[in-house]
Formats: sequence, C-alpha cells, structure tokens
Amino acid sequence: MKKQIIAICDEDRFYAQKIYEYIHEREASSYEVILFTEIEAVERFMLRDRINILLVSSVSRALIKGKLNAEHILILTREATVPMQPDEIYKYQSGDKILKAVMQFCSERDKQTVKRKCGRPINVIGVYSPIKRAFQTTFSIALGQILAKKGKALYINFECFSGFDSLMNKNYVTDLMDLVYFWRLGESNFSYRLESMVESIGNLDFVPPVHSFRNFEDITGEQWTGFLNTLEEYTDYEYLVLDLSENVNGLLDILRMCRTVYTLTDRNRVSRAKLIQYEALLKEYCYSDVLEKTRMTEIPTFREIPGDFELLPYTELTRFIKEQVLHEELMREEGENAG
Repeated sequence: MKKQIIAICDEDRFYAQKIYEYIHEREASSYEVILFTEIEAVERFMLRDRINILLVSSVSRALIKGKLNAEHILILTREATVPMQPDEIYKYQSGDKILKAVMQFCSERDKQTVKRKCGRPINVIGVYSPIKRAFQTTFSIALGQILAKKGKALYINFECFSGFDSLMNKNYVTDLMDLVYFWRLGESNFSYRLESMVESIGNLDFVPPVHSFRNFEDITGEQWTGFLNTLEEYTDYEYLVLDLSENVNGLLDILRMCRTVYTLTDRNRVSRAKLIQYEALLKEYCYSDVLEKTRMTEIPTFREIPGDFELLPYTELTRFIKEQVLHEELMREEGENAG
C-alpha cells in the first residue's frame, strides 16, 4: 500500500531541514516525508502526485498561484497569535508540538481519512505479575525502549495509579480513556487521533495513563480486545508493550493476545505462593496457553536505577534485559525475518 505524503515547504532552508528531519524520524514508517524550499517545486510536484498533508510557511503560501492538490494545508506562522486560526501552527515550537497539532487538525477536519497499517503484524508483549513490585513499570519501559530501536513501539500502562504526571513532571490533558472514548465512537480517523495524543520517552511512544482508576470499570474485556485489534489494523506500530494489572476487565484474554508475557518473580515465600495461585487459576480457567508463552523473570539487585525514564537505556537493567530477557525473542525474530 502506497504511503501517504507529508510535504514541508519553507524558504528558510535551515528551519525546513530541521522540521523535516524530526517528522521523518518520527513518521517515516507511516508517511513519505518530502522537503521543499520553493513553492514552485511544490506546484510542479502536485501536477503528478497528490500531497496528503502540506506544511507551508506563510510567505510561501502567499506565493501560491493556483489551487494546490493537497488534502490538508497548514500554515507555519512566525507569530503565536491568540487565538490561532484552525489551519495555523506556530512554527517556532518543538517538533513534537508541531506534529501533534498537525494530527489534531487532521483528526478533526477529515472524518473519512483512514491511515491503515502497512507491513508486518504488531508484536504484542504483555508484562504482568501477581507480585506487586515497583519494577514492573520500570521493566516495561526499559523493554519498550530497547524494542523502539528495532521498530516503532507503543507502551500502554494499565495501572490504577501510575504516577506519570509526577514522574514525567507534566500534566497531561488527555489520557488512555480519551483515546478509548474516540475509538468507541467509531471514528474512522483513529490513527490521526492517536498520533495527536501520544507522548514519548526517547523513541518509545506512550499513551498517558488514566487519571482515575474508576474509568476501568466502564470498559469490558471484549472492548479492550477490540481496541487492541484496532491498534493492529490502523497503526504502523511494530511493537505494543502492555503494562498490565488485574484491574482491567478481560485481563486473561488480553494476555492470550500477547505473543510473549513477562512475569516478574522473586524468591520471597509470599511471592512464590502468589505465583502458584496465579498459575493454578490460569489452568483452572483453560488459559494454559498463556503459561506456555510466559517467561518468568527474576530481576537481580542493581546498584542504582534512575527515576528518570530517559536514562534507562544506559543502565544495568537495560543491559540485563537485552542479554538475559530479550535475547531469545530477538533471535527468533531475526530467524523469522530471514525466512
């Protein structure tokens, strides 16, 4: 399937190159990203091909002679006026904010546009343990960061109290429940909506976790599996890391969807008793297949694990995951790709 096209046109070559590099790094798997510094070149290009999203400077926009063959045209303005026009984006802000504004505009303006996944199926990885310990989220994010270097990866946290606002020092306007809400509305532009909401830790994308655990009560197990299937069908993520808890309805069915499940363990007598009960429940309810794909993982004691998730790739924990946890998985993937 042919990729959609994002084109950037700005007479400021240095600026245009910087925003091009950012969008290309983030969206190359989804879009063909093209850079122009002259509006005449854009017009010539569109005589033979259609641009889906065109980001053009206000100066270049004024030079356009005819109607442009583009689905969405957004103006990169030099001044952050209040209020901004719907099709204007202040150009001197972070690439992340510009890209979010683009996707937000597309999600609200085009109810018919659907960006379908192209490439191989998504690799769903679950992290769940009946043992309550702080390492599950840290482990999940470190694992996701490793995978994000191999392909586009998304992390979703299902904890009741993730603490992400404090951990990331940011108040998120939207969260996982907002995304599920738009999905339940059946919006055909789901992928745009997702991209307008995701945040990132390095190369790893994540949806801000829920603010209130009571929201989990409203989502059935069937809805969660349907939501995850939509991520498979309408996004280009290669990896989906699920940081799970039993507060989620349909937990066992979600675990069944995973290619691999990592369960953190330790040698504590109480912890072992919880694992025995968990394994017995899986067998009793005919989820032995979940056990077969489960990798029991005991985290060794490390000297220091930073609270800043951005620093996790440089820690002993990440080295441990690469060498002791993911080695077999990555080798298997290489074998499948080679085949």
